[in-house]
Amino acid sequence: MSDPGADRDAESEHAGHSGDREGTRGDDSTDERGDTVVSRLSPEEAFSLLGHETRLRTLETLSAADGPLAFSELRERVGADDPGGFNYHLGKLVGRYVRKVDGAAESGTRASLTAAPDTVEGYELTMPGRRMVGAVLSGGTTKGLDGDADPVPVDADCPNCGAAMRAQFRDHGVRVGCDDCPFDFTNPEIPPGALEGRPHEAVPELVDRWLKRGSAVAEHGFCEVCDGPFERRFLVSTDDDAPDWLTGEAGAEVTVRDRCARCGYGWHSSVAAAVTDHPAVVAFHWEHGVDLRETPRWELP
Repeated sequence: MSDPGADRDAESEHAGHSGDREGTRGDDSTDERGDTVVSRLSPEEAFSLLGHETRLRTLETLSAADGPLAFSELRERVGADDPGGFNYHLGKLVGRYVRKVDGAAESGTRASLTAAPDTVEGYELTMPGRRMVGAVLSGGTTKGLDGDADPVPVDADCPNCGAAMRAQFRDHGVRVGCDDCPFDFTNPEIPPGALEGRPHEAVPELVDRWLKRGSAVAEHGFCEVCDGPFERRFLVSTDDDAPDWLTGEAGAEVTVRDRCARCGYGWHSSVAAAVTDHPAVVAFHWEHGVDLRETPRWELP
């Protein structure tokens, strides 16, 4: 099941930005489009709150903790010697990235699941704070892949020329394609954290699973980058906004474009690949002894 246009970076242009949609509880309001929102910050304000190493260490420390941390314990773990200075930086985080918990925990919070209600007191991450830490741990902002690492063989032949395909590394992604011709099955940008610490020979399987994760999120209508609405459209080679590589030659006349209406993140795929997750397709393969959850897309006929 070839996927000639599947490039997770192909649709990186922005298609509009509606700002920060996350905030603290309370004070619901409605914007001009009727969307229910809570307190907003501009992107500049949101990132400025993280403009000191003490604040980043605070987020990382709270992420690694089993539950809320009292001020003194949090300061000690962060390694901040000055209580006043640490209190200042912590105060900048509270409300957006950090939540102060006094007494009984709110139902559904991480604190309520990790400690008794009468003992919960201190500071814990909000979901925006956890996502910030996740972005750092994924390696997308601090690490890169070794472009000189040896390619890994893929158990599939190129559908274009019949040569063996391989997984090849680049700084911020992995290309699964052919060495003997220009064919790319997929060429996604993958956070280094998704591959870090994993066996070298397992990279093709990890790439396939990572792609399936993103497709599953998109199938439910969400963007894996910004949680915006994901939209699907069929494009033919004669459309004005068809990608340049969709020339109509060699059978490449139609592609499926999945793209976020908020941030513009998305990808192209073949029609066959786009319907792989449909229940009827999954059931058909299962009845014929193929588990689509475990079988890499490039091994499908």
